[in-house]
Amino acid sequence: MGLQGKVRSEGLWQELAEILNAVGGGINKTADKWKRVWSDWKTKTKKKASVINRDIHGTGGGPSRGKPLSRLEERVLRIIGVSSITGNQAVQEAGFQEEPQVRHAADTTDTVPSLVDETEFTVIEIAPESTSTSVPVPDITVPPNRPDSPVPGPSNCRTVQRERSPISPGASTPRRHRVRQRRLRQTPFDRATSEFVAIEKNRLRLEQERETRQHNLDMERLKIEAERVKMEADRVRVEADRVRVEEARLAIEADLLASNQTLSSQITSLISLLETRDLRPS
Repeated sequence: MGLQGKVRSEGLWQELAEILNAVGGGINKTADKWKRVWSDWKTKTKKKASVINRDIHGTGGGPSRGKPLSRLEERVLRIIGVSSITGNQAVQEAGFQEEPQVRHAADTTDTVPSLVDETEFTVIEIAPESTSTSVPVPDITVPPNRPDSPVPGPSNCRTVQRERSPISPGASTPRRHRVRQRRLRQTPFDRATSEFVAIEKNRLRLEQERETRQHNLDMERLKIEAERVKMEADRVRVEADRVRVEEARLAIEADLLASNQTLSSQITSLISLLETRDLRPS
């Protein structure tokens, strides 16, 4: 994770801590403590789900003997992903394939077996080696049979020296050139090693990209979960406001009812007083 991703992660955790602390209930934790709470829940859920998965897929199969996952643990498992429990069997370890056997030089149509990239499932064909595995030998011409010559004496010793000496210094140059080319030529094992190194680098790159995508998905899940918690907190706050408004309305209605009753009683008393005064003799 780069510096920018780490800063973004810390910001999201801080925002999530503020949202969780705003829910109420007397729980107030820092972002690091909420991280530990989340880590404990993940560890507990993974351990419990692993036991259940082992009981189900173990020898004999059958239902799990332990307690099932709770709704909260199921939600945690959905966030972290089921592959964290069961593992990912799609990616296999890459390695050398079976070494090709050297065949006779006449089998010119055979090719070296291909190497398969386990991650991308891309077949990489290796070009066939030379049709002949024998080392080229310079042509040797047999000189024609000549009659046995007598042992040279002192008189013709100079002639024999002259016949043996004319050897050109550049005669062995083509042979050295062929030997040098043969040394520089890659063998099937060298090509297979190069292909394996390239495949391994590609696998590591894809693995790193997969981990980066998984981390981004986890962060998006956390962000969505934080938004959901925030919406739930807003809904609870709105519901509390509605209850408070309802209580105020009921109190106002009770006050109005009491006021109406008091006013009705006063009006009744006033009417009775007026009637009493009208009935008195003048």
